[in-house]
Amino acid sequence: MISIQQSNHLKSIAILMMLCLHLFNSLDYEGLFAPLLYIGSKPLIYYVSLFCDACVPIFAFVSGYGLYFKYLQNQTIYRKDNLRRLKKMYLNYWIIIFLFPVGLGFLLGEENYPGSIIKLLGNLSAVVTSYNGAWWFFTIYVLFVLTSHFWFRLFDTINPYLFLISLFVLYVIGFYFRIYKVPIYNNNVANHIQTQVVLYICTLFQFMLGAFALRFSWNNKISQLINLINNKNLLFIGGTIMLIVLHGIVPNFIIAPFTGIIFLFLFLQLELKPILNRILDFFTPHSTNIWLVHMFFYMIFFKSFIYSTKYVLPIFLLLVFCCIGSSVVINKILDYNSRLWNE
Repeated sequence: MISIQQSNHLKSIAILMMLCLHLFNSLDYEGLFAPLLYIGSKPLIYYVSLFCDACVPIFAFVSGYGLYFKYLQNQTIYRKDNLRRLKKMYLNYWIIIFLFPVGLGFLLGEENYPGSIIKLLGNLSAVVTSYNGAWWFFTIYVLFVLTSHFWFRLFDTINPYLFLISLFVLYVIGFYFRIYKVPIYNNNVANHIQTQVVLYICTLFQFMLGAFALRFSWNNKISQLINLINNKNLLFIGGTIMLIVLHGIVPNFIIAPFTGIIFLFLFLQLELKPILNRILDFFTPHSTNIWLVHMFFYMIFFKSFIYSTKYVLPIFLLLVFCCIGSSVVINKILDYNSRLWNE
């Protein structure tokens, strides 16, 4: 089994990878940051950030694993528990909307934040996520929570190999439409729906891989194989470097689910030192907030401040510090409002 602590650690790692991806995955970095290490003509951090596009596959995999585990525990109350989960997610999400797009938008006089009432309502519902580009996965995750019961029942009734192949075919089709943005309709609403469907089926493959991993005990089987190797830390470091090299050779992020899942299982074989466990445990209550707020800092409101430190590591740490600081405030507001809702 993948433990709850391991799942939380993987989510935290995925979110930190997302920060690296968004900060440094560009070759047009003049005026933003000054790389110190290069491979050929390209900065080393570019290749690392390219590999970090595994963040969504890792997060989706862990989500699918966790939800399928809860589904197997008690199918009767699964839907009710999911509605409770969505209630807490939306409360967290709304707090962030009123602190950042609304509060900071008014305070800083940003024209597009919060924008019109229609725009505000659309973002509050997550039907549209125009306030923050990183929020697209929030909408998709909501859809997964609402539809996962159907997919898990289907998984339990049909041939799993046929199901896995079908999911992969859907992934390839969805990826084509996502990258080439092939419009089917001439209507904005229909095109928006098409975009959400494409993102959904692109991510569904990765989400359901988590359910496959649980049902067929992938982690146990991989652990038995890797237990034959004496130095697991060296295997993890070497394996990660090879994945970074592979993604540098094949820069198309269609391979992200595969590099992400391999990295994930390599990580799960590690026996972490207590200090590393404490560091990752520290990030656990903040990971969702870091995901939902980081773009407001590095792109929307405080871009020049975040990149003001010039070098890669200080930029990354400054963004993490700002996100953690805001997360502490968000969690305090969330805890207070959760108590009010439950009274």
